[in-house]
Amino acid sequence: MLDKSNQRTKYRKVDERILIAKSKKGDKAAFEELVRQFSKYVYTTAFFILRDTHEAEDVSQEVFVKVYLSIKGFRGLSSFKTWIRKLTVNTCIDKLRLRSKTKDKKVSLEKITEEYEVVFTRFDQSLEKSFFNKETVKEVLKIVVSLDESYRIPLILRDLQDYSYREISELIGKPIGTVKTNIHRARKIIKDKLKTYR
Repeated sequence: MLDKSNQRTKYRKVDERILIAKSKKGDKAAFEELVRQFSKYVYTTAFFILRDTHEAEDVSQEVFVKVYLSIKGFRGLSSFKTWIRKLTVNTCIDKLRLRSKTKDKKVSLEKITEEYEVVFTRFDQSLEKSFFNKETVKEVLKIVVSLDESYRIPLILRDLQDYSYREISELIGKPIGTVKTNIHRARKIIKDKLKTYR
């Protein structure tokens, strides 16, 4: 029998599809490795949407409970990351709806992992191409996290998470025209603030 540490080592380099297949059969070590691989992505995504470390932790736990309970039904029609991204964003949007009012407290990126780039679904996202290179990514993300919710949420969903305007409109309950306008304004705010930083 392998002990837990040996099991983790065994799965560390295993293909994601194999981990999913084993998790569906109730292999706890395989599921723990899936959690390890995606926990940073889920937490960081939740943090940028909610701007609250405790709520981001709550969302992370909630998302992985949902994954655990429903992984047997995961058919692989999209990638596992796409599936977990949708669960994370939907859980965050539900939390935002439950808030009595937006929290506008100042938030520091230092509270989260230095590997904040994990929020990007791919390296050539429009936000990244338009506004910054690898060296200034943290500067831009500081601006993003300071934006008002009406700008921050659609911008994150569009430029960091690659949602379509229609999907964003449905998620946040705003007309597509409003979504496009707010994303445009958010990008302009970022451009203007970057100029002052430099």
